[in-house]
Amino acid sequence: MTDNMTYIEAVDYINTVGQKGSILGLEPITELMERLGNPQEKLNIIHVAGTNGKGSICTFLEMLYREEGKRVGRYISPTIHDYLERFQINGECMEEDDFARLLTKVDKAICKMREDGGGLPTAFEIETAIAFMYFVEQNVDIVILEVGMGGREDATNVIKHPLCTVFANIGMDHMQFLGDTIEKIAYEKAGIIKEESPVICYPSKDMVLEVLKKEYVKVQKKYRYCTENVNINEKDEVFKDFRIADLSKLEIISENLIGSTFIYKGEEYNISLAGRYQIYNAITAIEAKLRLDGHLIKEALCKARWEGRFHKICDAPVFIKDGAHNVQGVTALRDSLKLHFTNAAFIFIIGVLKDKEYNKMMELMCPMAKACYLIKPNNLRGLETNVLAEVVGRYCKDVTRCESVAEAVELATDRWREMTCKNINHSGTGDTNKLAYADKKENVIIVAWGSLSYIGEVVI
Repeated sequence: MTDNMTYIEAVDYINTVGQKGSILGLEPITELMERLGNPQEKLNIIHVAGTNGKGSICTFLEMLYREEGKRVGRYISPTIHDYLERFQINGECMEEDDFARLLTKVDKAICKMREDGGGLPTAFEIETAIAFMYFVEQNVDIVILEVGMGGREDATNVIKHPLCTVFANIGMDHMQFLGDTIEKIAYEKAGIIKEESPVICYPSKDMVLEVLKKEYVKVQKKYRYCTENVNINEKDEVFKDFRIADLSKLEIISENLIGSTFIYKGEEYNISLAGRYQIYNAITAIEAKLRLDGHLIKEALCKARWEGRFHKICDAPVFIKDGAHNVQGVTALRDSLKLHFTNAAFIFIIGVLKDKEYNKMMELMCPMAKACYLIKPNNLRGLETNVLAEVVGRYCKDVTRCESVAEAVELATDRWREMTCKNINHSGTGDTNKLAYADKKENVIIVAWGSLSYIGEVVI
């Protein structure tokens, strides 16, 4: 295709390529970027990998730089509301015409690759190329680049000289691609570490941090004499640019549904994202900003918003939505619910992908539920509700399969009314249809959780 595409044509193009699936490996994206002039080498990039919390850490970093007047590019996946959320500058999404124009340029390079018999890029690789081109055109000051999956063979790893590499919490996910142990997964994610690029880590499990440390040493030329069994107590100099957010320097002042206040390394901070893990994400971002610049504007952290992460969208009923889409995310969600809603009953709306550990996820969450409303996410990988119902039914007896997210929200809200509101005879005529909402029988919370691919549809 040589003529300029329309936006509709561009989206159709991406969808068609996307149906071919994803193939890990850097050869096609490397060749594509070379044909496009390697725009990624013209950018100042913070590279962020991990299993859970990447988006939150990126959001904290974005706000820290925006507060200083910087133009900040964000490359995000998956998105919640709109396809073009993938490409943002200071929170504004790319325009449709820009996407179509840039994809036309990328397609010309792909046609040349096809003519030369080379490997062809995947949809994510094409989107990654577009992101780099866009950020160069728009002259951004800094790019916060989120890894798609894994790290070592992820398309974003085509970059060679990041300002900093940041690791969010690492857990079990995408095992069919990354490995069946936490160490194997950490090894794949550690593949984005580059020589002379500082590394900042979320306070993950020791076994994860040990893998990251070993891979960090391997890429530092002046320390390659160190063995894989390097003792960090004897080689402190090796790790002067390998930093871990320090929980021993953290004091939590308060936590509630609208955020937290904490002291880190003697400084007090406020954030507007709820959940203990968001405090840990925040101190990881703080460590990165201080290492890169030596300063930050604390007030910026409170401006960070990240939809679908323990996000309260309504007070009556109290309605939470959370993109807990793997075992680690579900564990954090369960702990947050127990912390903030003691002695409450829960109604769940659930939609998950079939390649996730949904059996373990339901085992962790569904014993808490009084009722569950199930949907299939609008995703090729969405799990059918009949399969999900069989699993959920082991832990909760009140299970309903729904045709849409809207139906699930409506039914869950109706169930909340039944559980919380007493029938009152206001007229003296025996009319029991009128409800007194203030006179609650039970404290009931609605929680929509699972795949981010449906969370954006949850409205009330």
